[in-house]
Amino acid sequence: MPKQLAFVLLAGGQGLRLNQDTPKQFIRVAGKSLLEHSFCSLSACDPSARMVVVVPADAVALAKSLLADQPRAEFVIGGSSRQASTWAAMQHLRSDPPHSVVIHDAARPFLSAQIVHDVLQALQQFEAVDVAIATADTIIVERDGFIQSIPKRNHIYRGQTPQGFHYNALWRAYQEIGDVRLGEFTDDCGIYMECNPMGRVRIVKGSSENIKITDDLDMVLADELFRIRANQWLPQTQGLDVRAKRVLVFGGNAGIGKAMHQVLQESGATVCIASRSSGCDVGEFAQVQAALDKAQDAMGGIDYVVNTVGQLAKQDLAAQAIEDIAQLIRVNLLGAIHIAKASHAALASSGGMLLNFSSSSYTRGRAHYTPYSASKAAIVNLTQGLAEEWAASGVRVNCLVPGRTDTAMRRSNFTGEAADTLLNPFEVALTACKLLASNMTGMVVRV
Repeated sequence: MPKQLAFVLLAGGQGLRLNQDTPKQFIRVAGKSLLEHSFCSLSACDPSARMVVVVPADAVALAKSLLADQPRAEFVIGGSSRQASTWAAMQHLRSDPPHSVVIHDAARPFLSAQIVHDVLQALQQFEAVDVAIATADTIIVERDGFIQSIPKRNHIYRGQTPQGFHYNALWRAYQEIGDVRLGEFTDDCGIYMECNPMGRVRIVKGSSENIKITDDLDMVLADELFRIRANQWLPQTQGLDVRAKRVLVFGGNAGIGKAMHQVLQESGATVCIASRSSGCDVGEFAQVQAALDKAQDAMGGIDYVVNTVGQLAKQDLAAQAIEDIAQLIRVNLLGAIHIAKASHAALASSGGMLLNFSSSSYTRGRAHYTPYSASKAAIVNLTQGLAEEWAASGVRVNCLVPGRTDTAMRRSNFTGEAADTLLNPFEVALTACKLLASNMTGMVVRV
């Protein structure tokens, strides 16, 4: 008896409208390629379904390496168009055809389980199913550079993916169209309707987040959507298993770093700290390297490196001495780069994590402490870049963004704030420790 369902993930395009050397489906966002994000979203909806991944001929090895931990993946070489790639997948499935096939674009990484569920439910009654959302824009029909008509929006929708079909129905449609006419169509529902003029394609509701990454602006939006999703990470759902882990905390003598030191120790981790008071100026690479080597020798390796070091000076830029600005950047940004560079080899050896700390001011520069805001925005970019750069060596890199927290640095710069309006450092530390225990990478998590 054939399997009931096959998912087809189309990742065969070249992404020419995105100004990148790498095809868009292989670009990393939030620690994973778009292909990986889309594969995980789709495959989680039915663990028994076949997973067919269509990729360009020159990218099969890359796709296999990205999905090396996904044994269900079946790889197919795509064609010169989207329709040709779908046809290649349909032919691949022909020897053991499923009852239904659900086709999704790898460039849509924000697919929700609800959408897939609705598609599968609809396929129990209909041969073909499309996903769409109502358009909010006025639609015009053009002819020779002029508006020919403006249809009413009541029944105008924007198509998305996935699209679902009874396999045999779509197979017959593709056979009828033939290779020569594939270029006349933009999607599989169009092919089905051309061959089934009396057929009905059921529409299920899509989502405004189910965007397709096509150009540079879409990539910016995708990055922000991943940040929003990271903010929705619930620490209470994450366990705190750091027993026997070896942790080096830079800035562990005060504030959040000191609270993390205590939480980690009480949770069974072995912790070393490095701070200016212990002879480690993070602005000096040699001192950072020495602190890391010392901790590695003492603990027999390092699983997590945490950078809580920060400096804040609340003063208008015009009034700040250039030496003070340089020192702030030296500590906040150059120090973070020093810590990252010194940590890589140890973390690659253990398959560990680097955890940076930013500030809520990273999203928008704050008046009266602009160098600080700028340095914290840089920490976010540093985190995301390193998560991609270090993925191949098995090192995870994340960033925690605490809200206003009751620390000595905060109190010295912002007087008169009521304590009950500030986060407790131990509250932030607990979330940070849970993030260390997670398998996430490339995430910017707010507290």
